[in-house]
Amino acid sequence: MRGATSVVLALSVAAILAGAPTTGVGTTAPGAAGAVATPPAPAPPPSAEDPRALIRAAQRVQQADAAAWAGYRFRRTARSERLAHDGVVEQASLIEFEVTPTAGNGFDERLLVIDGRPPSGREVEEHRGAARFTRHYRTLSAGRDEQDMESGYSLSTLLRLADYRYIGLEDVDGIPAHRLDFEPDPVAGGGSIAARLTQAMSGSLWLTVDGLHLVRARATTLRPVSLFLGLSRVRSLEVGLEAGRVAPGVYLPREVTIVTHARVFFAAIHRRQVFTYFDFVPS
Repeated sequence: MRGATSVVLALSVAAILAGAPTTGVGTTAPGAAGAVATPPAPAPPPSAEDPRALIRAAQRVQQADAAAWAGYRFRRTARSERLAHDGVVEQASLIEFEVTPTAGNGFDERLLVIDGRPPSGREVEEHRGAARFTRHYRTLSAGRDEQDMESGYSLSTLLRLADYRYIGLEDVDGIPAHRLDFEPDPVAGGGSIAARLTQAMSGSLWLTVDGLHLVRARATTLRPVSLFLGLSRVRSLEVGLEAGRVAPGVYLPREVTIVTHARVFFAAIHRRQVFTYFDFVPS
């Protein structure tokens, strides 16, 4: 299916959508702190035999789901692991945040724990100033390509560049879902880092039968990808997303996982990153 629009990931991953954020039926303006997105108006379900129609309908749902981030306070963890070539964890770091929506399409990201200990005041302010989730969210809500594939939010690019086929109904943690498999679209273009990587990826995504929310996604590269004038090379990249229901008609990411095997100059890099989102409370 050529020219498919984004269905949103996260991302982060996420979270994941195409098109600028809008205010209207079923959505809340991302900058409106304290407002919780309402479910989109019901519409006749598209035919499972037409992947293009499923993707288009799910894109509208994902816009509302992505806007819902701005209506919730939640906790976020980021675990980064350095791996040996055989996958054994050599070094790991874990940080936890409380994330609260603020005015101006942003979030206050308060560091709570860093590697099992309370953070210093300086560390709290450094991480608050870095505003990593806020930057990723703004990229997500604007529908731009994420340049940092390690963030896990570039599935929006993936879903725009992929060619889909409908597989059938499957159960995802007790939720009936449509499964669609995808391959790179041979005619899709894009020169960003994210686009070059996603043009080499295949995988599957699952959309809930009730509402067409993105509840799971899996993607992996089919071939190595050279970056930065050949000075860097991604040998393999795996991305996974699990989402869950946080309110009637609203699904948000619960976990995003990225496993990267690459070479930068003469150094081999093997890394796994896991982002989790939990304790959603209407702000």
